[in-house]
Amino acid sequence: MALRVLHTADLHIGDRRFGRFDPALAVNTRLADQRNCLRHLAELAIAEHADAVVIAGDIYHSKSPTPAEEDVFAEFIASLSASDIHIFAIAGNHERPTARGRASPLTHIDTLGLRHFHLMTDPGLKTIELPAGKLCVIGIPWPLRRELAEVGLEGEVSDPATWDEYISRRLDSLVPQIPTNSTAILTSHLWTSEVAGRQPYSVRGEPVARASTLAREPFRYIALGHIHKNTVAWNSPPIIYSGGIDRGDFTEADHKKGVVLVEFDGAATAWRFIETPARQFISIEMDLSGFPQPVESVSERASSYTIAGAVVRIEVTQAKGDPPLEARSLRPKLDNPFFLQVVRKVGSKDGMPFSERVFTPLGALEEFIMRDPELAPFKDKLLELAAKLAEEVG
Repeated sequence: MALRVLHTADLHIGDRRFGRFDPALAVNTRLADQRNCLRHLAELAIAEHADAVVIAGDIYHSKSPTPAEEDVFAEFIASLSASDIHIFAIAGNHERPTARGRASPLTHIDTLGLRHFHLMTDPGLKTIELPAGKLCVIGIPWPLRRELAEVGLEGEVSDPATWDEYISRRLDSLVPQIPTNSTAILTSHLWTSEVAGRQPYSVRGEPVARASTLAREPFRYIALGHIHKNTVAWNSPPIIYSGGIDRGDFTEADHKKGVVLVEFDGAATAWRFIETPARQFISIEMDLSGFPQPVESVSERASSYTIAGAVVRIEVTQAKGDPPLEARSLRPKLDNPFFLQVVRKVGSKDGMPFSERVFTPLGALEEFIMRDPELAPFKDKLLELAAKLAEEVG
């Protein structure tokens, strides 16, 4: 009998970007997207007869999820548990507390002692008996700087070799504990050097390990999180980032979103990527310099796209003095977009272009907050309070 595991990561429950506050439910509209994707994921696990689901970190988007966001994950856990599917979860950088002893937003579920839920907020190992055989999962959550000293390291966190050595020492202590005759999986939330080197930006200071450091016996599969695009970092054993299950911003517009189904049949390991119903992101760029009716021009161009239900960004270039393109005028002309953002590029007094965004009131507030280093850490709370205030004043 084959043993089947569904690998997912970077759920980011509570990510409110490109959503709106729903006053009836008092939640952001993106939460419904996240709930729908997780319901699909649970149905998929059941239909594919998965024995277990491995979640490689960043279940929540923040360390302080709201009760509504916690309910979305609880529903997911309940659906899997009711079908006798085990869940292995580790903490990612979005939810792992930096101070030792502090509870993560996941510990309350672990405290309940659910038979099917196995949480690793610190590096550790979990083994369960399944009808298809014994499954052992080693979990290394998002590594923290304070943990370097725990394994005798004092190197610079900006040096990838320091993090690689940290992972190596953690595995040195955990791998000997793997029971014989078990199917062994490693799950972690970090960069691999092979993937980090392909990025257009620096990952300096973040945890990085070489794929060869992770690819050691007796692991049959390495389930990673942190990269939101499905990516193969190593072939044998497979070291794979499942990617996220929904799109978070326009950098992910062209990414296929989904999960990885892994099957262990005897000595053979096979896997395949399965797409999830992610929200579409559409970006349209136009030069409307000198056009007297920008709304009509954009709506005509947008008619060639599937706008309904999509997050839509309209980027237009206009000459100084042109009638401004505004989201409130454009929205009625479009086929019911889920979210609309307009970015104008116009000529300044010196002839140089600059960008002008047309925001909703909450969007403008978010932009203001993110420009202030003192306010940025409190963004989610400030936006939540502002949304409640907007609801009260009508």
